[in-house]
Amino acid sequence: DLAEVIAAAARPVLVVIDDAHQADTSSLRLLAELAPALHAMPAAVLATARDGDQAWRGRLDVRGALLRSALVVTLPPFTESDVAGLVAGLTGAPPAPDLVRVIAERSGGNPFLVTELARHLARKGTGQGTAAAAAGARVAVPDPVRVITSARLAELSAPARSAIEAAAVLGARFRRDVLAALTGVPPGELAGALAAGRDARLLEPAGPGEDRFRHEMVRDAVYDAIPASAREDQHAQAGGVLAALAARGRDVDDAEAAYHLVRAGPAAAGQATEYARRAGDRAMAALAFEDAAHWYEHVLAGLAARRAGDADQAAAALSLGAARLAAGDPDGGRAGFRQAAERARRAGRPDLLARAALGLGGGPAGFEVVLLDGEQISLLEEASFALAEEDGPPAGARSARTRGHGALAALVTARLSIASSLVVPEGTRLRLAAEAVRGTRSAGDDAALAACLAALCDAIAGPDHCAERRAYATEIIGIAGRLRDPVLGLLGRRLRLVALLEAGAIADWDTDALAYQVAAEALHHPLYAWYVPLWRGMRALAAGRFAGCRAALAEAADLGARAGSRNAAMLVATQRWCLHAEEGDSAGLLAMLPELDTVPIPGSVLQVTRALVLAQAGRAGDARAALGEAAPVLPTLAKDSEWLPIVAQLAETIALTGPHPVARWAYDALAPYAGLFVVEGICAAVRGPVHRHLALLADALGNHEAAAAHRAEALVQARALGAARLAARVEREGGPPPAADQDRVFRRDGEVWTIGYGGREVRLRDSKGLRDLHALLTRPGTAVAALDLAAAAQGNLPQGRLAAAPDTGEVIDAKARSAYRRRLRELEEAAAEADAAADIERSARVAAERDALVEALTQAYGLGGRVRRAGSAAERARTAVTARIKDAIRRIGEAHPDLGRHLARSVRTGTFCSYEPEEPARWSG
Repeated sequence: DLAEVIAAAARPVLVVIDDAHQADTSSLRLLAELAPALHAMPAAVLATARDGDQAWRGRLDVRGALLRSALVVTLPPFTESDVAGLVAGLTGAPPAPDLVRVIAERSGGNPFLVTELARHLARKGTGQGTAAAAAGARVAVPDPVRVITSARLAELSAPARSAIEAAAVLGARFRRDVLAALTGVPPGELAGALAAGRDARLLEPAGPGEDRFRHEMVRDAVYDAIPASAREDQHAQAGGVLAALAARGRDVDDAEAAYHLVRAGPAAAGQATEYARRAGDRAMAALAFEDAAHWYEHVLAGLAARRAGDADQAAAALSLGAARLAAGDPDGGRAGFRQAAERARRAGRPDLLARAALGLGGGPAGFEVVLLDGEQISLLEEASFALAEEDGPPAGARSARTRGHGALAALVTARLSIASSLVVPEGTRLRLAAEAVRGTRSAGDDAALAACLAALCDAIAGPDHCAERRAYATEIIGIAGRLRDPVLGLLGRRLRLVALLEAGAIADWDTDALAYQVAAEALHHPLYAWYVPLWRGMRALAAGRFAGCRAALAEAADLGARAGSRNAAMLVATQRWCLHAEEGDSAGLLAMLPELDTVPIPGSVLQVTRALVLAQAGRAGDARAALGEAAPVLPTLAKDSEWLPIVAQLAETIALTGPHPVARWAYDALAPYAGLFVVEGICAAVRGPVHRHLALLADALGNHEAAAAHRAEALVQARALGAARLAARVEREGGPPPAADQDRVFRRDGEVWTIGYGGREVRLRDSKGLRDLHALLTRPGTAVAALDLAAAAQGNLPQGRLAAAPDTGEVIDAKARSAYRRRLRELEEAAAEADAAADIERSARVAAERDALVEALTQAYGLGGRVRRAGSAAERARTAVTARIKDAIRRIGEAHPDLGRHLARSVRTGTFCSYEPEEPARWSG
């Protein structure tokens, strides 16, 4: 009441005029005339008005006068922070960020809509919000919003209402030409209807030739009010309109047409399937893989509903599997390829079966292939056989489809070569890959040739073929450039990067790494992107920038997890291991040991890695034990991608734990590769030049002059690589061999031994056991045959005579051993039955008998599982040397308890004997 303004002459007054845009003209004019006087009165007037209201915009003179005489505050839409505060105030709890984001998007920041949507969610118990609640919020339209929207529609003319309802079917944003074709309304009338919708605050311009609903909830309220049958009809009409426009060459989004046709129901099922396939293909080309998978699911469902042929369903399932795989859903991708394989078998289509097999393990491109995957290998073998059978008839009898199997068969053969890693001999893998390359070269299929060359690089991944791999990878990159295939180009660069780093060609490596990064960023896919931070971490680690390495590792781990990449998990763990080792983080190193059990490489190789981790963590005894298990089989390992890193790890382990008999083999095996660098995995870490590891082994062998020469070469190479931390490590490793501990003495003076340890000396009378101990203590970590110790102690008996002495037969004969093993199997079954029945007493009896049998069998077998012979020279030496060493340690323990305990823990006896202290130790004497 304006009378309140006049009353302000006597006392302060605040007058609030809400919705001033709805006030009559005379009241607004009076307010405009009073406005100047308010400056001298203890009064304030707060008037609110909606800028977009048609009546308000039409009163230019009055509105202008009011705006000139007042302080104008324009209220923008609520930000997400404003929304969060409002929702928290309404619900009494802070909302989750995903819920805030959805409310802000759905409401457009409109305070009324924010309030109503927040109240609606609060009533449903989703005030705090979760991802599921946020997804539900996308379809929630509060009742007050429905009521207001319905009231605004009711105020419009029938043609305007019909046009706005049709627009709601088209979506929150729509093209005017499509709406005109859908409604059949002449352009002039349609323009008037849209103007009415804008005046009613339902619509607003969105761009040239386009409009949109002001808020998604308003569009949903209009759409939900249309009967379901009428919605289906209008979707069918909209899909038909878009298809007709596309046929006339108009710019129409296939996904938009597919959206309407899918929602049109059974009447448009065939056309919906075709447009969903087009939409999926376009999404794949645009790298929108999740969208592509969504559309291919519609395609497959539509084909199944129409009982389409198995071949058509197999092709659709192939597309779905590829899209899911690219979207970072490996399990979903494999399910799609399995479905494709089943349909291909029914259809008798080996070509489709082959593509399903290629997809199952690593996708059609094979950028990352799953190893030790029996299902993949079986399907590849099945496809290979099926293709060969269909290619059997003479060329004239083959169909056009069959004649194209040459390149496809080569691709299957190449993939089988990769998938069979760790399963078949390396020679078999090489034969398969070479055969595939020959097949694609003769077929003239460049794309297939590049994939087969990649398989060949994988088959010759060892140090003997570094230059060949570099040449083949360069050929792959050239083919990818001609075909404009970015994924193939990334595969080629990844292969070449490993070869370049092995050769120490760091300038070329940096160039290729940058080219890889640029291409990967253009694809916007984590499967290709995670290598970039991994390699950045590798360079940071080699330079000693540990914080940078940790940051890069976190990024690589995140991207790799999003891609579902097994390679990423393994290589990130490898680089993290190397980082822990450089930082001296023993706890971090030991925590990684369980991860080794999940790595798909042979157990003997893993034992070397385990030994090095234990040595780096300070557990030298455990490290030597692990190395002892692996050492016998190391000379038999194939020279594959793991060979050079494993031998380098062996050298580092020996450097940390002391000399070992396998050091000579390792030195001789490494020597031909002295010019290379040791690279872990796909450039996850650089262990250093091979010269570094040759230096470590030469030191272990006592050839310190050769070690110095190798170390000088390694230092030059490390500095050329720009690896400051690595160079510093090489320098540190180059110090003189550690001197003997001054308080550790084991010296013979005639018939008396002087033994010092821990600052205390004792003297003992000579014995063969003390001589044996002296031989072991002066060569820590070295396994010495009991036969050699026995021969040395006898002095006047040549070793040959001792070895030739006859034996008296096996410790336990073959018949008895067989009976023992049979009874042991029976006891295992009995133990299982007793455990299942919770029979504790029976379990104890069985366990006692089983332990006795195991002890007997242990005595019956010697080194490498060979049967012990009771009277053989080796067996007699083992028994005699073991007894006298134990007696010597007993005598020492009586005189020097601390030293006795140390020797009891550190001396190993048996067919081979050794001194293996927990910490490196040197004795004088």
